[in-house]
Amino acid sequence: MSYLALIAAQLLYTLSDTWKKAIFSAQGFSAGTFIKPVFIGAMILAGIGFVSQMYALSRMDLSRTIVAMGMLAVIFSTIAGVVFFKESINVWNGLGLVLALLAIFLVNIR
Repeated sequence: MSYLALIAAQLLYTLSDTWKKAIFSAQGFSAGTFIKPVFIGAMILAGIGFVSQMYALSRMDLSRTIVAMGMLAVIFSTIAGVVFFKESINVWNGLGLVLALLAIFLVNIR
C-alpha cells in the first residue's frame, strides 16, 4: 500500500506541475495568476500528493522513499512533456534519462 501511495504522490505532483505549466503558458507569471481558481485547483492537487507522500514516508525508509520519488519524477515528467507539451526525445535525451535513473538507483544500493 505504501508503494501505491508513493506512486500516487509523484503522479499527482507531476499532474499538478503540468497543469501549472499550462496555466503559466496561457496566463503568464503574475501575482494575479496565483489567486485564480484554476491555479488553486492545481495547488490542491499537489497538496493531495503531499498527503500521499507523507503516508508513504510514515511506512517506508526515507532513503527508499526519496529515491523512488526521484525515479518516478524522471519517468512521469518525461511522459508529461511528451504527451502534453509535444516535447521530443532524441537519442541523447534518452541516454540522459537512462543514466539519470541508473544514478538514482546506484545511490540507493547498500
